[in-house]
Amino acid sequence: MSLNFVDRSGWNSIKYDSIYRKYGKDVIPAWIADMDVATAPEIIEEFYKRVSHGAFGYTFRSEEYYSSIVNWYRSRYNFELQPDWIVDGIGVIPMISVLVNALTDPGDKIIIQPPVYPPFFSIIRKNNRTLVENRLVKTDSGYVMDIEHLKRVVDSRTKAIILCNPHNPVGRAWTLNELSELYKIAIDRNLIIISDEIHGDIIYSPDRFTTILKAGLPNVIVLNSPGKTFNMPGLNNSYGIIPDENLRKRYLEFVSRYEIGSSNIFGTIGLQIAYSKGSTWVDKLLEHLLKNRNVAYEFLRENCPLIDVNLPQATFLMWLDCHKLNLQDPQRFFLEKARVYMNSGKDFGDPHSIRLNFACSTETLIEILSRIKKAYDSAL
Repeated sequence: MSLNFVDRSGWNSIKYDSIYRKYGKDVIPAWIADMDVATAPEIIEEFYKRVSHGAFGYTFRSEEYYSSIVNWYRSRYNFELQPDWIVDGIGVIPMISVLVNALTDPGDKIIIQPPVYPPFFSIIRKNNRTLVENRLVKTDSGYVMDIEHLKRVVDSRTKAIILCNPHNPVGRAWTLNELSELYKIAIDRNLIIISDEIHGDIIYSPDRFTTILKAGLPNVIVLNSPGKTFNMPGLNNSYGIIPDENLRKRYLEFVSRYEIGSSNIFGTIGLQIAYSKGSTWVDKLLEHLLKNRNVAYEFLRENCPLIDVNLPQATFLMWLDCHKLNLQDPQRFFLEKARVYMNSGKDFGDPHSIRLNFACSTETLIEILSRIKKAYDSAL
């Protein structure tokens, strides 16, 4: 089995076409977290069958749909789900927003751990909750959670912590010991943990993904989707795992209030086929992503030593700390000098860093890296 890399341009791609329109087609986009690979052929084949049927009326999520989620957690994560824990959603980020509104009140404090995925900031602020930062600590061996600081910032108004597991953008695959420490604080202080685990399949050996569910079930909510793993985030389908019956009831009541629980035909088909037939394809994808990760890491370490490169244990994203280059705006610098568009670290809570997406062909990645080196050399 080989991966099929496709030209994303010309299809209203946010990654490509939106950048071309703003900055020109000589720019290489290496930013938003989707890939340049076609999804698994088993999924595409099932889509063709559904299209040939010709009718696209209302559908529901079948028993097989939920069984595929249970089986995926059993086979890939070594965790046994109960089917009635699963709730439906139209995307992980919309589900976080729903949960914030369903489980907390305006003014309540919610903790995040920057640098972290930008919507975590905006969901809290736009819904009139109080954002509390427990910043990750950078060590010689990688980023870690600041557990002692976390204990200090929790007070009676603190209701939840939004966890990114694995962490985007620094690529940490949190261990069971780390998650258990976090969970103990949550139980002791009655915090709800909302864990975004959408990158859970993109893990590089010898590291392993550990769902927060293994640390404990009360007060824990997991959100997930095959969108990142199988490169189909545009299908707007996700699910939550809420073992606590009371929390699950509050989520479902809020969803029913706004009538946002209907299913997307291709989103549900995509998940079911991905989780029932896509395991071999994922293994092939991981081989390619591991190769690209190592190519990028070794190239940047050797050729751009003033950029502090974090080797991701997970995700197809690489966090580049550029503070030693003394650039006012690293993203704009590499856009203008390298014609490579990467995510600005400012959006993640760190203006001195940028995020590189290496989920492309190796040939494209090598061109990106060559451009980065030329720009880097010009800054010295």
